[in-house]
Amino acid sequence: MSILNRDLVVIIVGRVLQIVISLASVRLLTTFLNPKEVGSYYLIAAVLAFFNLVLLNPPSMYFGRHLLQWERSKNLLNALSVFGSWILGVAFLSIPVSIYTYEILGYKDKFELNVFLIYIFSALIISTLHRNVLYGCNTLGFRKEFVKYLITTLFIGLGLSVAIVSYFYPHALGWIFGVVLSELIMLAFVFRFFIQKNGLDLKKIKHSLTKEKIIFIFSFSLPIGITTFLLWGQSIAYRFIIDYKYSAEVLGYVGVGLGVSTAVFSALESISMQYFNPIFLKDILDANEEQRAQAWNNIAKLIVPVYILTFFFTVAMSDFLISILVAEKFHSSYIYTMFGAGIEFFRVMTNLLYNVSQSEHKTTYTIKPYLIGFIVSLGTLVAFNFKENYFMIPLVLAFGQMSIFCYMYLNMKKLLNIKYDLSIWKALPLAAPFFLVLVINSAKSFSFIQNVFIVLGFGLYFLGATFYLTKYQQKG
Repeated sequence: MSILNRDLVVIIVGRVLQIVISLASVRLLTTFLNPKEVGSYYLIAAVLAFFNLVLLNPPSMYFGRHLLQWERSKNLLNALSVFGSWILGVAFLSIPVSIYTYEILGYKDKFELNVFLIYIFSALIISTLHRNVLYGCNTLGFRKEFVKYLITTLFIGLGLSVAIVSYFYPHALGWIFGVVLSELIMLAFVFRFFIQKNGLDLKKIKHSLTKEKIIFIFSFSLPIGITTFLLWGQSIAYRFIIDYKYSAEVLGYVGVGLGVSTAVFSALESISMQYFNPIFLKDILDANEEQRAQAWNNIAKLIVPVYILTFFFTVAMSDFLISILVAEKFHSSYIYTMFGAGIEFFRVMTNLLYNVSQSEHKTTYTIKPYLIGFIVSLGTLVAFNFKENYFMIPLVLAFGQMSIFCYMYLNMKKLLNIKYDLSIWKALPLAAPFFLVLVINSAKSFSFIQNVFIVLGFGLYFLGATFYLTKYQQKG
């Protein structure tokens, strides 16, 4: 077996285990927490996502973009130390911002302030370090170790979350504290492996942090920060609007439905990016403009057909997926999963385009597309009342995400000569059999076990269709 094939097998096995644990988490979350607490879970996740996306994600992208260079020069620990200092600063900044958010949005009936602040502060430090160090291992080529540490973290986190909400603190914050504790436990192991053969040199750090270097990092990160703020507004801030205009219970139902479609697409995207992103970064390391464009085109040619099939699979199987993945009290959320497939399809397509801006170090080109989506989505949700027609909420978000994708494609074409070299007409017939479930589902209601077998059957067809289409694209 070749190294590439062996790596792909490791990735797939690891991701399958990750998907199983993640889906089990959704089921257990909706079982142990009521709709109001599930809504509170999505609110606290939205607050944390603000700091992660706006203040931590930009330098994190810079860190990931230059990881291979720092490893080559044995400056990995030096770079991580500088990044860690920034993480610590953001964590302290989060305290007054979180207090203001807590007071202004009236979260006294949802969270205890002290517990709320402890979670935000600890999660920003622990989760950010764990995430960057863990995924850095994958970028550096340590795929087996990445999979081992990732699965162990998820497994411990699920166990701790269930234990905490069952015996100590039966609230949304109790659940997510279990996740942070597992990341803290595993961070020591991952960190030691990540920095092997790299030492700390304060003189090197001091000499590298020149005025020109700081300005360069700032110019790289600022546009990303603006973009990710708009991304946060378009894809996550809607939770505050739903909670304010309707209720935390409504947010719980909408969030669970969208969460299922997110889980499906995130699983496929993570497998694709874990395998292809290190290849892409290596291909553009010392490449000219034409070679960088070809590197992106080659990846898009293989990934986009998979995303198309995933969209149709998620829409067709939404009712069955909801019946399997969440507790019975949330089964009516399947309608949100169907619309959520549209949101997720355009999200992953946009994320693929986003790599172009990082490749060219021209991240300002991503701001306008996300600004359009921000205005379309939040403006519509604020202006209109969708009471009794809650399905309009994900429909609006899907339209906003589609707007981002279309504008992003036009902007990225200005940077590189990218193109989608794939056969749409080959993918669509392969998706048609998914809609046999409409006939099956209209016949009668099914038990949990029957639902599982139906999803497994169509899931196997999905994998076979994906394999066939990928081979077809490679030959083309």
